[in-house]
Formats: sequence, structure tokens, C-alpha cells
Amino acid sequence: MRHPILGITLAVLVGVSPSAAQQSPNAVAKPAGREPTLSIGGLIQAQADFGDRGDSRFANDNDRFYLRRARLNATGKFLEEFDFRLELDLAGSLSNTSALRAQATDAYITWNRYPAALVRVGQFKTPFGFEQLYGDPRLLTLERTLVNDRLTLGRQIGVQVGGDLLDKRLTYAVGAFNGNGTNNNFNDDDRFLVAARGTGVPWRGTLWGASAAWTVGANGYKSTDTNVPQGTEFGFDSTPATPDRDAIFSGDRRGWGVDSQLVAGRFELWGEYLSTRWEPSSRRPTTVVESDGWYAQAGYYVVPDRLQVVLKSETFDPRTDHSGDTTATDTAGVNWYFKGHDLKLMVDYLRVQANREPDQDKVLARLQVVF
Repeated sequence: MRHPILGITLAVLVGVSPSAAQQSPNAVAKPAGREPTLSIGGLIQAQADFGDRGDSRFANDNDRFYLRRARLNATGKFLEEFDFRLELDLAGSLSNTSALRAQATDAYITWNRYPAALVRVGQFKTPFGFEQLYGDPRLLTLERTLVNDRLTLGRQIGVQVGGDLLDKRLTYAVGAFNGNGTNNNFNDDDRFLVAARGTGVPWRGTLWGASAAWTVGANGYKSTDTNVPQGTEFGFDSTPATPDRDAIFSGDRRGWGVDSQLVAGRFELWGEYLSTRWEPSSRRPTTVVESDGWYAQAGYYVVPDRLQVVLKSETFDPRTDHSGDTTATDTAGVNWYFKGHDLKLMVDYLRVQANREPDQDKVLARLQVVF
């Protein structure tokens, strides 16, 4: 997956002579700065969807082709025990989008002297939600669950301390963030969103004749906000004097979740539950809104390292006190790995039940290249 012209171009950009780039296509670029290594890579996910609309993340039921993600990244290390990562996304949306432009996803610096206490500052994924933290190119299904998209925090700008303990049988992360989401360099009030996560491996051994491990995790966060956009299904309205609901949350929110994963040879089993308590200052739609959801997912390699089948069931309830607004989705997927996650084809069939509407059937397909 190396292209000589692309290699020469990138070499020029980072200060390497084109002749040196041609001599070894797998060589790591040597930048003009003082960091000893600089690696450049990227991700392309060319996607299509067909059938009914699906859940609330999809704009309409028009069949289409689009770029789900198109990313370029650079990572590097300094001898002084610092590393960094910068990633730009040129697409990255399920909604209808025109005039695509680059946005930062990851942009952070890590002090890595102590594996038990890595210090990271910049924009990166917050330590809340297992599926949210799992890498986009390595997911078993094309899209994360709706509850994950609606109740986790995604990337934020802030600072975090985390690391591995007890020979990597226990990991932790705790951080403070602005709480305004990605690509926003301001804080909407004087307080920070605080999030923490811990994971452990209670058991490692052999199951069904293969090496296996069982992992459990728990996480939570707390935040006070004055202007944070949310999904329309919550019914938030920060300006009750106007007739339209603006879907902006202002008030206090707290979230928590638990998850577990079992991996045994060709088989993987995931499960996760997430819950959020919202207390909107405007008291719209009510003084307290409770939201929750869960998913269970199983994957199995029918052909080792080549053909994988996946089954997933999920629910999301934006207002537990309000009937008729739960979204339930069942997914059946097939993944073909040409070269691991670097080159793979994914096809998912979704059956969606939402808001007492007729069942909706949707097919998603993706060709992924990591370079």
C-alpha cells in the first residue's frame, strides 16, 4: 500500500530528500526538527448505504456513496520521553455534508516516562465508554451503537493521567476537559468536565482450546454546562421563551457505565451499559432527564483471519420516563479481511425499530484502507 509519488511528496513535506524516500519505501521519515522519528499514515473508509433511513443519525433514506472517514496522521517521538500525534479528518460524518473540509481529530502531546502515569494534553478521546475508545478502523461493525454516539463524550480538549498497573492487568485514566466537544478551544463556563475509567483483567487462561481473556471496565463523568448541543431526541431547549427547541443543553449532567469483553481464539463477546442523568437549567423538557442504553455483540472468524461474522443487538432510550421513544437495532454483519484491518470489506444489515414507526431495513457497506 505504498506509492512512490506519495512517498516523495511526503518526504519533501517533512524535509527528506526524494532520493532517500525512493531507496526504501518502508523507511521512517526523518524530519527537519529534533524528534528522532516521524511516521505518517492515514485511513480511507469508502462507504455506501441502501434501504430505509435507519436511526436518527442518518439524514434520509436516499441510497448514496460517501466517504465515512478520510484521515491523515503524523506521530513522532522525542528522546526526552515525549511523543505526539496529529490527525486530520477530511470527511467524518453520517449526515448529509457538502464542501468537505479538514478538521482535527487527535492533536496531543504525551509525557511517557512512567508507564503507570502517562500525562497527555491536547485533544483526544475522553476516558468514557469502551466502544467509544475502541479504534475506528478496528470496530467489528461499520458504526458504533446509537447509545454510544449519544451518551459518550467523544474527543475533548483537556489533560489526562493514565497508565498500566499490575503487569497490565489493571489500567486507569482520569482527566479534566473543557466539555465542549471537538475543535472548540473555549470553555463555556469556569468549570471542567471530569471523567475517569478503570479496566481490569480478572481472568486469563484457555477456553475451547484457545488462549482467552476476560476484561471488565467501569467509567463515569460529571460536568456543568451552559451551551452544549445534543441530539434532538432529548427535547432540550435552552431558550424556552422562543417557540423552537434548540437542542442545546445547559445545566448539570452525570454519566456512568460498565462493560465487559471476552476474547477466546476466533470468538469475541462484548457488552456495555451506559446511563446519563441530565438536570437542565431551563427545566425543559423536565427538571430531570434520565437516558440509558446497552448493547451486546458477538463476532466469530468462520475462516481464521479472513471471514468474520458479527451479530449485535442494542437499545437506546433518550428519556426513560417517556414511552415510545426507544430505538432498538439488530445488526448482522460480514467482514472480509484481505490484509487484517489494513485492507478489509465490511457489510452490515440493520433492522431498526424507532419511535413506534414501522421496522426499517438498512444495508451498509464499506471498503477500508489503512496506510
